[in-house]
Amino acid sequence: MKKLTVALLASCSLSALAQAPEPSQEQLRQMMMARQMQMMATMYDLRHSHLGFEETVAAIKTSAEKRGWKVGDVVDMQAEMRKGGAKDAKRMKVVGLCPAGANDRVIKASGGKAPPLPCRSTVFESADGKINVVRLNLHTLAKGMQGDLSKVLGELAAEEDAMYKGILD
Repeated sequence: MKKLTVALLASCSLSALAQAPEPSQEQLRQMMMARQMQMMATMYDLRHSHLGFEETVAAIKTSAEKRGWKVGDVVDMQAEMRKGGAKDAKRMKVVGLCPAGANDRVIKASGGKAPPLPCRSTVFESADGKINVVRLNLHTLAKGMQGDLSKVLGELAAEEDAMYKGILD
């Protein structure tokens, strides 16, 4: 009886699959876009700022400097995009910043096999006018690694969280 039930269920399932219409090109495109968005949401940490645009940029720099981080240039990407012909470019600035010694720790923990961290934070205004900050998701990256590299990336993620505390949701 069990074999007959399993066979009937399998037959019905296969029959339903065979009768399901092929997805359209538009449906396939939407499915692919959704998958890409899921991957980006995993790779990057996107959060809203409690502050205005320029205040967010300044607060990130100040908080990083207070913690002894290396702070590099701030690039006005809105101006660069406008130079490139984008007429409706929203405000966007890329802040170069990295915990002191972070990449040395990553190199040592990985035996020289891991690439350096991007060490950037992007502050941007979304279409709805909210101020957002996006950065590499070190928490997720740490979970995908093993051993010392996982531990170092987890520690760096915690350092970043502390640096952004009071700025981001």
